[in-house]
Amino acid sequence: MYIEKRKLSQHEIKRISTIINIFLILIFIVLLFAFWNVQILKNQYYTDLATSNIRKEIEIKAPRGLILDRKRRRLSENKINFNLFVTREYSWNMNHTIKTAAGLTGIAPDAIRKAIDKYKGYPNSYSIPVRKDLPLGKVIYIESRSDELPEFEINIEPARAYPYKEMASHILGYISELTPRELVRKKGYKLGDLIGKSGIEKVYESSLRGKSGVRTVVKDNLGKVREILDEENPTIGGSVILTIDLELQKYIEELFAGHNGTAGVVDLRTGGILAMVSKPNFNPEFFSGPLETEEWLALINDPDKPLHNKFLQGLYLPGSVFKVVMALAALEEKAVDTSTISTCFGQVKIYDRYFHCWKRTGHGNMDIYNALKESCNVFFYRLGKKLDIDVIAKYAQMLGLGRETNLDLPNEKKGMFPTKEWKLRELNQKWFPGETISVAIGGGMMNVTPAQVLEMISTVALRGRKPRFHLMEQIEKDGKVVETYKPTFEDVPISGENFEIVIEGLYRVVNDGGTGRAAKIDGLDICGKTGTQLILSLENPNYKQLVKQKRFTPHSWFASFAPRNNPEIAMVIFIENGGDAGAIAAPIARKIYKRIFE
Repeated sequence: MYIEKRKLSQHEIKRISTIINIFLILIFIVLLFAFWNVQILKNQYYTDLATSNIRKEIEIKAPRGLILDRKRRRLSENKINFNLFVTREYSWNMNHTIKTAAGLTGIAPDAIRKAIDKYKGYPNSYSIPVRKDLPLGKVIYIESRSDELPEFEINIEPARAYPYKEMASHILGYISELTPRELVRKKGYKLGDLIGKSGIEKVYESSLRGKSGVRTVVKDNLGKVREILDEENPTIGGSVILTIDLELQKYIEELFAGHNGTAGVVDLRTGGILAMVSKPNFNPEFFSGPLETEEWLALINDPDKPLHNKFLQGLYLPGSVFKVVMALAALEEKAVDTSTISTCFGQVKIYDRYFHCWKRTGHGNMDIYNALKESCNVFFYRLGKKLDIDVIAKYAQMLGLGRETNLDLPNEKKGMFPTKEWKLRELNQKWFPGETISVAIGGGMMNVTPAQVLEMISTVALRGRKPRFHLMEQIEKDGKVVETYKPTFEDVPISGENFEIVIEGLYRVVNDGGTGRAAKIDGLDICGKTGTQLILSLENPNYKQLVKQKRFTPHSWFASFAPRNNPEIAMVIFIENGGDAGAIAAPIARKIYKRIFE
């Protein structure tokens, strides 16, 4: 079937032409109105909309506040870093961008991809940090090829610097990027921000952290800044002034060269820590730059544990320094007095077992003064038989052992002092009286931190006034003091008379030919107690051969204070596998006292 062809009449042609013209006029009117609406009526709206597409707010990172010593000398400060960022919206091919970034930074492509993937939920216009502390040569290369590399941006940001590198690292701590898990808990932070992870940097994060500024700019289609519209300057964080004395800290760190261990020195008038050394230590700046997984694993798996703050986190048997606690407990419980004489033949049989003194030939007749002076084990074994473990625990905890000191540093270990209830709860076993004998000379099932030993000897020095240790002296912001620490002391219910008896014994330890005589300084009246904590039992048949190996060499303690009357300074020295405390720890203490008082 075919459609019949026919010729349109003139009238029909004119009618169709009129309809088409009317339709075109209507379209023109609609377009005209639309242009009028955009160009005239809503000009400002669409101008703002277009501007917002090229306007960008750039964060200006704020410098952290300074950490200063007691004489306002800088322990931490700020430097300038060139940091590399990637903006995805300017990348034509992310695989190519990642490959280029790897070549520029030396970071593996997979690591860069992983860093970028953390920002999947962020807009493509967000600048993602790829590498901090970029070398100047790379910065010049990128900036000189900005047209070829529009997705890369160099920002100048403040970075943390520690002028003395490893020194005081366990006090200062370090900063590093916030993890996604931390981001969930922390308000006011975003991915890529730096935060204090340990030490003073962590404890006083809210004071040290500055307030970032904002620069509002206009960028072209290549991401280049064409105009700065507005700028709000950043505000530096507050400065934290510590009780630490820089010169004393440096001196003790030098004394510890070649040793693993820790030392703490406290001003007994305030409780302020003047020096705190833990060896080995680390360089906090290591965490401020790019940190590869392999580098981090090497650090945390180092057998010497450089990140471990031995002063607060090291758990050790106290050894013979615990005899100070035993003496006070026995005096308070009237289990002994100054007239009590105990004869040491080099060993003693208690509960059908022989317990040996460190001096195999024996010390002869011992009163409490000379038992402390000579560190006679037999004297204190017999006290262990007289005193119940729960009574000993009461005095140990009263003097600070097995409890946090609450020094203003994170992750302090509590330690542990045994009681009958503890053993039943934890081991489902009864406490046997024979176990108390080992506890009496600082052995058995207990562990304490060097910080706790320092608190114990400080409380003895102050005749029962236990000082609250602290590192923060004051915080300043905008030139004004916003916080100052007020010294705090806790009274311990032990008689002053009994403290004087024990202090006389500690005086003899140093000044009357006792085990700590190597610490003696004429005229200073240092009082102290040595502790040589065995790793192996003397009863071990291979003791003489094994003890020659460093790992089986005894630990060395020396806890002390000076002067005897109106004491000003207390300190603890602990040397891992140091050997005889009188020959190792006591001489180190002498040098420190000499430095402080002379």
